[in-house]
Amino acid sequence: MSFNTGSFVGKLIELNNSQQSIQTLSGWAIHHRRNAQQIVDIWFQQLTKSPKERKLLFMYLCNDIIQNSKRKGNEFTQEFSRVLPDALSHTYRSAVEDLKTIKQIDRILHIWKEREIFGKDFIDKLYSFRPKGLQSGSENTQEAQEAAPNKKRRSTSESGAAPDADKVIRSLINLERGSVLQDSRIKEQFSSIPNEIWNVQGVEKITDRKRLETLLKSVDSSYDMLSQHRIRLQNEMQERNKVAAMLKEFVLHQKEQLRSVESRLTEYQGKLQKVQAVRSQLQAHLESLPDLSSVPTLEPLPEPGSLFATAPETH
Repeated sequence: MSFNTGSFVGKLIELNNSQQSIQTLSGWAIHHRRNAQQIVDIWFQQLTKSPKERKLLFMYLCNDIIQNSKRKGNEFTQEFSRVLPDALSHTYRSAVEDLKTIKQIDRILHIWKEREIFGKDFIDKLYSFRPKGLQSGSENTQEAQEAAPNKKRRSTSESGAAPDADKVIRSLINLERGSVLQDSRIKEQFSSIPNEIWNVQGVEKITDRKRLETLLKSVDSSYDMLSQHRIRLQNEMQERNKVAAMLKEFVLHQKEQLRSVESRLTEYQGKLQKVQAVRSQLQAHLESLPDLSSVPTLEPLPEPGSLFATAPETH
């Protein structure tokens, strides 16, 4: 699969903000690193033509290409260093009123500086295009990094709401069903890759042009397949981290609920003992009262009028 200018322009136009989209195009570009100069030139041209809300996407793509291509060579680092001053000047000017975009660009520059992808003088030059009147990018980035954990802790503790149990269960089920590790097709696809692809020295000995062209197609196909599997694994890793965080929060909530139940149980046991004590007292008092059923029944008293009545005469 040879490099095609029109194809790359189309891919840049279709680029979206998802990690998968950025990593896929980054992998495609790195695969065509022999055309690094053309790729970077087209990237810069399309950056300047794109709407201001899409310019940050181009910076994300640039960052991904630079970082992931370093282990294979410095082609992209050198080519991007050629256009980055103009690219950053253009992007910063476009985002002069967009503090969020400026901070994201600052973050990229901070990563490059921290990982020594470019020299300090070059990074300082890129920072110099930043709109005046704002804190330096490294300060902003450091403050954001320090504030993020505290913000996360506050939002977790203040919300007081645990993940829904059904949601946790569904997330676990979906994670296991869609796991790359459980996909038997991947093993079959890996087994279909020709052994020659793994033997670089052996490839150099092949002199048959047709055989090399066939092998090149297999390499391109294998690269695309491995890139997709890498993206799936990265996405699954993110999902597993999310589920792990959800489970951690769920367990913490359950422990809080357990403490509440234990406290309530202790309270109710104390009340139950009081009720039992009152019941015993009532029972004892009831048993101490006389049994009125054993008292003999008395004849009823005569009516007052009957005491003075005249007895009837007898003849």
